[in-house]
Amino acid sequence: MQKHNQTGIILEELSASQISYYAINNINEYLKSSVDDFVVFFENMSGSVIQPQFSTMGINEIWSFSGPTVATTVSTALSLLQSHSITKKYFYVWDLEWSRPRGADYDYIVTAYNNPELQLIARSKDHAKAIKNYCNRDVCGVVPNFNIKNLMDVINHE
Repeated sequence: MQKHNQTGIILEELSASQISYYAINNINEYLKSSVDDFVVFFENMSGSVIQPQFSTMGINEIWSFSGPTVATTVSTALSLLQSHSITKKYFYVWDLEWSRPRGADYDYIVTAYNNPELQLIARSKDHAKAIKNYCNRDVCGVVPNFNIKNLMDVINHE
């Protein structure tokens, strides 16, 4: 019998964006051949870019979730750090937020990147190098374009 996992993902919102599309589509595809379970939490209520085949909840519901959980932005990572029920916490660095004009707040951003409770996951090898250069931390894995199988391999390896 296969191991049954419940994994949480935190997105800013489910609306039309590259990250939302990749996350929802790839989880939907992964679930066609897996017994794993996913819950996607969101910060902002919005319509979904495509129909999820799994549970979605507002981030305020994360307090009762205990499975490994993956944040996807600095904001969601900082929210994840406030949850005391989740034991395995990851920050999938989808976007290099510090490189954007609004990303100039070093103290705010580095709080997430340097927190030892969060394992960092990069989107590419180039992102992994940039993360190492930015905060002097290595990533625990590289997962291109929200490849759920790769993400689960990283989470289950830790």
